Amino acid sequence: MSLPSSTQAAGLEAVFHALRPELERRARAMGAADEAEDVLQDVWIRVQGSRGPIANPRAYLFRMVYTGVLDRRRGRLRTSAREAAWVRDAASAVDPATSAEAERALIARETLAAVEARLEALGDPAAMIFRRHRLDGHTQRRIVEDLRMGLSTVEKHLRRAYAALLGLEGDRA
Repeated sequence: MSLPSSTQAAGLEAVFHALRPELERRARAMGAADEAEDVLQDVWIRVQGSRGPIANPRAYLFRMVYTGVLDRRRGRLRTSAREAAWVRDAASAVDPATSAEAERALIARETLAAVEARLEALGDPAAMIFRRHRLDGHTQRRIVEDLRMGLSTVEKHLRRAYAALLGLEGDRA
């Protein structure tokens, strides 16, 4: 005839209390130094919920301590792996400031390519005069002297270049 489960649990609790110092030493020996008390608390909770007859309560309790220490070790490994993955993902995430700078640089390159295409479409005198005046900083008088053109001709080529580039502004809108 077997003992009722409440009597069985009470007997296991009594064995737990009698073996507590040994169980704690075992947990510490397995590497649960600071967590030995926590492991024993977990074992105590399981002991209170255990049912059925246990043939060898001493071996049962030592096995529970062993399992408790392993569970905590695995939990620490999972936590550290999760945190390492989070740090790795956070480090590789796109920084919004960097993303905005990259977008501005892309827009600037596209705009420059469009300006170059418009200037090339104008032809040589207008493109050259525009570049010398706007990029190189030469005055219209100096361009007139260098190219031996009239001032009105230089102004006409600049107006054509400005009109072409203003049309570019309308294309982007």
